[in-house]
Amino acid sequence: MQEKKRLLKIQTIIAAIGVIVALIAVYFFLFNPTTVAKKKNEKRKGDQSIAVLRFTNMSNEPGQEYFSDGLADGILNSLAQLAGLKVSSRTSSFKFQGMNSDIKEAGKQLGVRTVLEGSVAQRGDSVRIIVQLINVEDEFHFWSEQYDEKMDNIFALQDKIASAIAEKLEITLLENKQAMAPSFNPGKEAYELYLRGRSSWNLRTTPELLKGIDYFRQAIKLEPKFAAAYSGIADCYTALGYGSFLAPKEAFPKALEAATKALQLDSTLAEPHASLGYYRFYFDWDWAAAEQEFRRAMASNPNYEIGYHWYGVYLTAMKRYEEARTILKKAAELDPLSIPIKTDMGFSLYYAGEHDKAIEIFKASLAVNPRFAQAHLWLGRAYQQKKMFAQSIDEYRNALQTITGWPVVFAAIGNAYGMSGDKAQARKILDTLNQLSSQKFVTSYGVALVYASLDEKEQAFSWLNKAYEERSHWLVWLKTDPRWKSIQSDKRFDELVNKVGLPD
Repeated sequence: MQEKKRLLKIQTIIAAIGVIVALIAVYFFLFNPTTVAKKKNEKRKGDQSIAVLRFTNMSNEPGQEYFSDGLADGILNSLAQLAGLKVSSRTSSFKFQGMNSDIKEAGKQLGVRTVLEGSVAQRGDSVRIIVQLINVEDEFHFWSEQYDEKMDNIFALQDKIASAIAEKLEITLLENKQAMAPSFNPGKEAYELYLRGRSSWNLRTTPELLKGIDYFRQAIKLEPKFAAAYSGIADCYTALGYGSFLAPKEAFPKALEAATKALQLDSTLAEPHASLGYYRFYFDWDWAAAEQEFRRAMASNPNYEIGYHWYGVYLTAMKRYEEARTILKKAAELDPLSIPIKTDMGFSLYYAGEHDKAIEIFKASLAVNPRFAQAHLWLGRAYQQKKMFAQSIDEYRNALQTITGWPVVFAAIGNAYGMSGDKAQARKILDTLNQLSSQKFVTSYGVALVYASLDEKEQAFSWLNKAYEERSHWLVWLKTDPRWKSIQSDKRFDELVNKVGLPD
């Protein structure tokens, strides 16, 4: 009996030891560095999303941020071409300076699980770039590399770095062979001019857009086959045309010329297709061709947020509001911190008649950037539709604090005064627009709006016909702009809609 007890005890001890050994084995399998690293790699492989944060300028020379920004932007653009990889847009990603950012917060706001941060040090004709990939969840730095190159090789180096990143993220390079192929390599001076041009374009003010065009032209003079520089010119002219900062017949055909040349030199670029879509939509009034170009832009680069953004605006004009909402949501996912995209989500709701929801979005945009003129303009429009005229005019005047002397806003103020019954103030605005016309382009569409609010139909239609002769891009909103309600029953309005060719 004693012997049986002793044997049972020994068996129990052996079993316990076996369990302990098994637990230890499981622990080391699950938590040893090799297994942990493997799991992290598997998790990253399934993630397929990245943000390229703004590179830190380590050069001794001040004012070189355009160069470090341009390098980061170039790597971002190369990554954006890769199938199966979500890449956060420049506008949102560059709100974070890589080496000084809270990585977890950046990942959360940008909606990615991996970030690339880096630094750039330019020394004469040489440059040193240090980059590292970081897993957002635990801030684990799982790859870093240093590159020392001559400036003449900088363009090719961007593709080299992007290829290395793709390998670390385990993106299948075979299916992306064409996307990762070396691009046209401009010389150092032309490339620096291009980077300066893109820096100006990103500021979006009239003086900077004109400066950007000049930089791009200088780059092309040095490198006549520089497709991306032609694309930059197209982007600048579309922005100048949209804001009525230049006459439509001056801005949009130049955008067409530059975008066409860009595609002749490099048919893989997404940006010129988006610019062509903008031209077909706002100037040609060729709705089918415009949609085709926007779709080509998105197909060429599924991460090009501007292609989705502009397509969403087009769908709004076509009264395809649900589709517009879906596309603008996609643009916002790619560029989650973009105030223009957020504002245009409200803009689409405004045209769909959902004014209260639109107001919420405009206020949210202004909470982030109180000086964003377009958000003030559209908030004013939404207030006006709710007959909150005082608040509406206040918002219009807030827009003028940022873009002084903008005729589009003065026209909005004049229309609001007329609609509110203050005809004397509306007429003062007509005088202001007349004075401005001797200094800059004033869209006839805006002057017509003021006359329509005064119920002066003859003058309203006279100026609308002038807008048609100007090829005013605002005419694409004839059927959706509620400010024309007082003259929509006039047969001349239908005649104009038919001339523009707006679909039913």
